[in-house]
Amino acid sequence: MKSDMQKKSPSGPDGGEVDQSAANHELLAARYYDDVTTNFYVAFWHSEHIHWGLFKSGEYPTLRKKAKPSSWRDGRANLTRGLERMIEAVVTPAGITKDHHVVDAGCGLGGTALYLARTRGCEVTGVNVSNVQLEIARQKAKDAGLESRVGFKYGNCSVHLPFDDASVDVVVNLESACHYSDRAQFLNEIHRILRPGGRIAASDWLVSAGTSAEQYEKYIQPICHHWVIPGLESLSSYQEKLRDAELTVLECKGFEGGDIGNPRLLENYCRIMKGLKFCHLLPAKLQSLMPGIEAIITAWELGHYEVGRYCAAKPGGV
Repeated sequence: MKSDMQKKSPSGPDGGEVDQSAANHELLAARYYDDVTTNFYVAFWHSEHIHWGLFKSGEYPTLRKKAKPSSWRDGRANLTRGLERMIEAVVTPAGITKDHHVVDAGCGLGGTALYLARTRGCEVTGVNVSNVQLEIARQKAKDAGLESRVGFKYGNCSVHLPFDDASVDVVVNLESACHYSDRAQFLNEIHRILRPGGRIAASDWLVSAGTSAEQYEKYIQPICHHWVIPGLESLSSYQEKLRDAELTVLECKGFEGGDIGNPRLLENYCRIMKGLKFCHLLPAKLQSLMPGIEAIITAWELGHYEVGRYCAAKPGGV
């Protein structure tokens, strides 16, 4: 199964080809997401979280042509609940307490870091390669009055995490490592910075078990192509990489269908974007994202794409 750098170059925000040899992969990804963060994630997805959610039945029904304003408000509230439910599902096995120093690797807009500081009372440091997202995250921490407990650093998680050896209690990583060109190095860095007994709790985009090389090329490669991803791991390849990094696997599994609301939600957004495009109101940068969104919907519904989670510990400790 493919999980290494793919031969095809990802498409840029304008739909053109990105020169893969021009710069480090993470810097290409940062440039891409710097460009689409405010236009897509903040405007269309959520103002704090840029990961998938876990939705209860009926929380995200298909949009009706004549939806009442209250249904849109309810929809946004449901989205927030689903996104926070995902955070809880991923981080709960790490056992985060108020005494922990937590690192949010690939912190996005800072939503997970702020959520953990609010709900656990812990100190959190977010790390990101996107300066645009870091600026947004720092402002959100300031607006929330959490600057004393939540900070953010620039860092390339695929190369080096800017922390001393054995100085961190917990690392969380929500759907960020799929963008890393060297996940083995990332996990080695996790082992280095965790205190003995410390844990990593993570979720990521995955290729489903049983997907053939031909199916990978047809259904997974388009996702990688459009979202600047070098390739997707599987649950089994993550377990192998965790063991190679000398981390003890405590949990490694999917969401047992609890994530099915996400492709339904993406279908809703596609309808909205197509309507705006028909009215000549959809910006070109957002038009270029539509094939990538449709690729995720197709692969997810056919069972070749999934989201999974794992928790692992550094040996030692009490």
